[in-house]
Amino acid sequence: MRSESELLEVIPSLIQQLRNEVVWKPGAASRHLLKRKVRGHLPTDATLADYNQLIIQLLEFKDAAIYVYYMGGSAYLAVTSRVNEKVWLVIATFDGTMETTFIVENPDAYLQREPFRFVGLMNEVMR
Repeated sequence: MRSESELLEVIPSLIQQLRNEVVWKPGAASRHLLKRKVRGHLPTDATLADYNQLIIQLLEFKDAAIYVYYMGGSAYLAVTSRVNEKVWLVIATFDGTMETTFIVENPDAYLQREPFRFVGLMNEVMR
């Protein structure tokens, strides 16, 4: 695993990469899209293109909060943004592969857990 300073250094280019193209693990995109529909996070007629566009939109908000999320010996980029009074969480690998994006039901408690390390706001990190 990369050092924390190395992770922090690559975050701006990683976010730009994800803004340009959302890349899912093979077979994961349709599974995640269906899960978001079933949970009522997305309309039942939402397409993968709609989901990917939402992810890109979430990564463009200047007040989005950026975290490094540690799980199972790996580090992930985690970004939260608010859309329609709901807090969405985007999680991607540091190689640029999308892991998941979903609505966080209790964001204050969820994001204060041990695996999340706050990095800064989008407008601070993407200078």
